[in-house]
Amino acid sequence: MESESKKKLWIFIAIAYGLVIVMSIFMFIGLRHDYDLSSFVNTQMMYPACGVILGKILTRKKDENLPMGAYITMLITTAAMMVISILSVFIPLDDMNVSGTTMGAWTMIISIPVMIGSIAAYILFWTCGKEVRKKHGLAHNNMKMSIILVVVFCILYLGRRFIDIVLAAPDAGANAWVKDLLGNLATFNGILTLFALPINYFMTFLPFWGEEYGWRYYLQPVMQKKFGLRGGIVLLGIVWGLWHWDADFMFYTKDSGLVMLTSQIITCIVIAIFFGYTMMKTNNIWAVVVMHFINNNMAAVFEGADSLSNQSAKWSDIPPFFVASLLFALFILMPLFNKKKEEIPLIAES
Repeated sequence: MESESKKKLWIFIAIAYGLVIVMSIFMFIGLRHDYDLSSFVNTQMMYPACGVILGKILTRKKDENLPMGAYITMLITTAAMMVISILSVFIPLDDMNVSGTTMGAWTMIISIPVMIGSIAAYILFWTCGKEVRKKHGLAHNNMKMSIILVVVFCILYLGRRFIDIVLAAPDAGANAWVKDLLGNLATFNGILTLFALPINYFMTFLPFWGEEYGWRYYLQPVMQKKFGLRGGIVLLGIVWGLWHWDADFMFYTKDSGLVMLTSQIITCIVIAIFFGYTMMKTNNIWAVVVMHFINNNMAAVFEGADSLSNQSAKWSDIPPFFVASLLFALFILMPLFNKKKEEIPLIAES
């Protein structure tokens, strides 16, 4: 690996993983006081892209054009979100009721820089120039195939959820399966959340782009170049899953972190396979950003906005979840993964 590439990689690791370690200290303080830690989880999604951006800026050649406006917007938004997250564990605020749903005040506050940053970044992505977008992985490539794969992802997401429910409670009966599958969807808030998703995407896409620009645009080519098309994808899923350790032990659940981390790693491996396949097929970062947005927000649609935190996880949940997740994992058998590394344009990441 060239010296410049090594420098970019170490910057990425320092930011994406180093900030998680630093911020976990403040998360632990909030955990001890039973504060809402949602702001930390949202902020963490920004770190991977910040690692890529700082790597590009610090190794920038004199004549190299970067989408600097969008990059600076991302860095400023992340800094603001980090400050808000830290303040949330030292200045407690009462929860707020929004449309019948209780939300942490700091979660509402942190949504302000997310919305401002998302709108500003989206405009700056579009105005930075076609060649700059293409060079730095921001182009809307292969839109027809991208749309098809987004639809396929939605179908597989529902299929995985249904299979998981069936295997976890085989004696529940068809009516119970349908009820569990639909969950909160039949309620007013569920329907409102579903129809608001397209609008919410443009208002809050930046954290999802923050993860995907780091994992899929940058680290996937690095891992595939080193470990092969299939091996690189699987290893990426593992390191992506481990990256969630703080949320798994302090946010998603507080009493079964190891089970949650195991589930997280399974999820990240199989999702990395499908997302990775999408990137190799389309070279369109926006396709996987939309998929990531759908994946995270469908939980709120089906189960309610407060369903992510304080979950109850058991080891007996893992086998049915693993089997259901194979729907995504099967894509690693696609012929595209049989090609040589040099035949996949994505590997030549600048």
